[in-house]
Amino acid sequence: MHNLEEKELINFLKSQGITVKTNTKARGHHGIYFNNRIDISKNAAPEKRVPILVHEYTHKIHYDIEKENFYKGGTLEVLFNSDILDAHILELTKVTNFVDTNSNLDTTNLKKQEIKTKIKELHNIIKQEFPLFKRSEEFKEANKYFIKNKSIAVHFLKYDSLKIMNKLCNRYEIFNIQNIDEDFSHMPEYLRAYIKLKSLQREYKRLTRYQTKVKNYYSKPAELFARFVEGLFINNAQVKLLAPTCHQRFFHLLDTGYYGNLKELFSLAQFVR
Repeated sequence: MHNLEEKELINFLKSQGITVKTNTKARGHHGIYFNNRIDISKNAAPEKRVPILVHEYTHKIHYDIEKENFYKGGTLEVLFNSDILDAHILELTKVTNFVDTNSNLDTTNLKKQEIKTKIKELHNIIKQEFPLFKRSEEFKEANKYFIKNKSIAVHFLKYDSLKIMNKLCNRYEIFNIQNIDEDFSHMPEYLRAYIKLKSLQREYKRLTRYQTKVKNYYSKPAELFARFVEGLFINNAQVKLLAPTCHQRFFHLLDTGYYGNLKELFSLAQFVR
């Protein structure tokens, strides 16, 4: 597919006036392009360094084509110089999922499913004592217990860890929800279950917010396009299979010079289509 060494690629980038830093921690996914500079993380795996550099150089090419919208995420219509249909977006999403498995959010989805199962288990424990209990409604019995016993455990309804001043010892004590069964063994089981349930609900919401953030990032035209080009250097045959329409359109535009010096990079790499 390509015959390109990292040093050769870096020299190519520098010949175009691009500053390349290879000994930084970088940001994002092991690399970043900004202000005519490309940083690549020193911790990036050797086999990933060329694709990462290609990815960031693609951002540079994109910037040259669409300066006014680049930092807003760009537009696929400009990147492919045509009207973009849902089929194109679907193809590019498939390539993104192939190039970067983190975009699938499989781990997050699995974690959310585990949380839902645990919440259901805790819900059932509470219902054994209070058959009318509903997660969507205020649990008045819990509030009554906290008020009556003046328990510091009430703060677990909002936080997973507590730092409480013990006035008798004149020092802070740390409590963590992971140890609630040991530290608050005197508390009724249904109440400990409720506290754990509230904690899991917070975690579920955090994961949902994270998913939304990640999906928004990976769905930006700038990122879809950069991972498409990156994918060509990882496994052109697979990308062609996943995105035949985009593949054909891209190489048509590449050959006509639409992507500027990106054409030179493919020539330098002796890219086999």
